[in-house]
Amino acid sequence: MVINQNAVAKLAYKILTDHPEGEMIEFADQTSPKEMVFGQGLQIKGFENGLMGIGSGPFSFEVAAEDAFGLHHEELQIWVSKSAFMDHDQLRTDLLVLENTVNMLDSHGRKITGIVKDITEDRVFMDFNHPFAGKKLFISGEVLSVRPVEESDLKTKGGCGCGSGCGCGSHANESEDACCSSSAEEEEGCEACGNPPEKMGQGHGNCQCAN
Repeated sequence: MVINQNAVAKLAYKILTDHPEGEMIEFADQTSPKEMVFGQGLQIKGFENGLMGIGSGPFSFEVAAEDAFGLHHEELQIWVSKSAFMDHDQLRTDLLVLENTVNMLDSHGRKITGIVKDITEDRVFMDFNHPFAGKKLFISGEVLSVRPVEESDLKTKGGCGCGSGCGCGSHANESEDACCSSSAEEEEGCEACGNPPEKMGQGHGNCQCAN
C-alpha cells in the first residue's frame, strides 16, 4: 500500500531548513517513529504532497517556502502599544524581552503568536510571521508502514510540529488582526500534543511546537 488521502503512515524522518545541512527542526527516528494520518489536513501542504504515492522505503524531497510555513510578509511586522501587555493594570514586563515569543489575542479573540523585536518607551515591535516563514524545508527519512485510515485514527490523531502542521503557536494571517486591541495571554501548553510551556519547542513527545 502507498500513502494516499485515506492512509496512516508510520515514519522515521528529519526536517531541516534552508539547505540540506541546515537547522534540524523536527525528527523521529526508527526507535520512536511517528504515525501520521493523511488526507485530513493535519500536515503542512508540502510535507503531505511530497509523501503521496510513496510506499515502504526511503524518501527525500524539498518543500518550497510557500508550501511550508509561507512566505515572510513585512505587513506582519508591526508596532503594538504597550497597553496590549497590561494584565490587571500591571505591565507584563516579563514578556517584554527581545526575541521572546508571546501568545496574544487579536481583535477577534483568536490566538496569535509574535516575537518581540524592539521595545521603546510606549511601543513594542512585534513580528507575527511564523518563525520558519520564508524558509525551504529539506525532508528525508523512511516510510516504515502504511495502512488504511480507521475511524479511531480520526478521533485520536492530533498533529503538532513542522511535519504535522499543528495550530499550537498559530500566527496572524492578516496585519489588521495583530492590532493594538490585542491583549497578552498567559503562556499555555500545546493543545495538540499536551506539552507544557517549558517543554514546547524541545521535541518532547516528537513535538516541535513553537512556544
